[in-house]
Amino acid sequence: MNTISRILSLTITKEYYRQNAIFIFAVMMFSFGFLRANEHITIIKLVLKLPSMLALTFLVWALHTIKVMLFALRMFEAKSNEFLYNIRLFSAPKRYLALGLMQFNLIQLTFLYSLWMIKIGIEEKQFLATLSIICFNIIFILVGIIVYEYRIKHPNVVRATAKPIQNLLSRFRTPSYLFFIRYLFAKQPVLLLLSKLFSCFMLIGVCGLYPTDAYDERLLALGGLFAAAGHSVFCQQFYYYENQFLSLSRNLPLSSQQRLLGYLLTYSLLLIPELIVLLRNLPEGVSYLFALQLIILILSMIFLNHHTQYINNVSNDAYLQRLFFAGILFLLLIMFKIPVILMALVNFLLAIFVFHKNYYKSQSS
Repeated sequence: MNTISRILSLTITKEYYRQNAIFIFAVMMFSFGFLRANEHITIIKLVLKLPSMLALTFLVWALHTIKVMLFALRMFEAKSNEFLYNIRLFSAPKRYLALGLMQFNLIQLTFLYSLWMIKIGIEEKQFLATLSIICFNIIFILVGIIVYEYRIKHPNVVRATAKPIQNLLSRFRTPSYLFFIRYLFAKQPVLLLLSKLFSCFMLIGVCGLYPTDAYDERLLALGGLFAAAGHSVFCQQFYYYENQFLSLSRNLPLSSQQRLLGYLLTYSLLLIPELIVLLRNLPEGVSYLFALQLIILILSMIFLNHHTQYINNVSNDAYLQRLFFAGILFLLLIMFKIPVILMALVNFLLAIFVFHKNYYKSQSS
């Protein structure tokens, strides 16, 4: 069993946290950067008392579980990981334990928080809510075992299913700047949903803080910084998507302006939900002009992050360090009241410079 667990850990669990490190970092920074321990305890007590809030919490956890399961299934289906199907040669108990341990390791983001909720639930004598939290965590692990076991026993299954939406869309010409968005809806819907929920709820939360104290526009700018960090996973996925499915695009007779405009349009469309949320929840005293400038700042940070993916020979650890220190730099610039539109302009210029220097030299890792 130790051998199977180690293989699954190196090929799936480690890869999941490597590819989603930025998303997890953004979630942790928002959860424990803005909210103090006392505020978390207050929220947990409220969730334990209200069944509707507890059900919403389970829904978020379920979406996260689906996200990690879809990732694991993609790793099983990758050609480089076809050797994983040999796990079925081991006895059933060993397989179940190894797959359960893998699923347990993949859901740590929600499991560790659930332990805190269980502790508070016992202290508050909310035994029914506490028991439901324990049961749901067990269900998440069991569902993972069932799904992974089925995939191992049925490799490379191809089903001919009706796809009315895809058939309808196939009748229309898809502009190139919508390729990646269609890929997200088709192959990464849970990732798209969770990332958008994170950034939108974060902006809603920041806007909701304004009536509680005398805040200026810097607080909203900080919210925009975290929203941009939440989109870092899209930058990584876009780079992966280009290298896997559009590697020929570098040889197409397209000018640099056309390529840059295509990336800009793609990320602009992805930011439409954030723009709507920001305009609908804009605090009093904050102008619509600043809201527009903030969206442009978010777009510029995502745009710059995307083009840094083309820099070769940068390890994942070094990339995360650079991203972290870049976030600290933006944090300081915001706190010193540097105009957001000026920061956005610098970001766009840097992105264009990095693009011209590294785009045609970049290679998939």
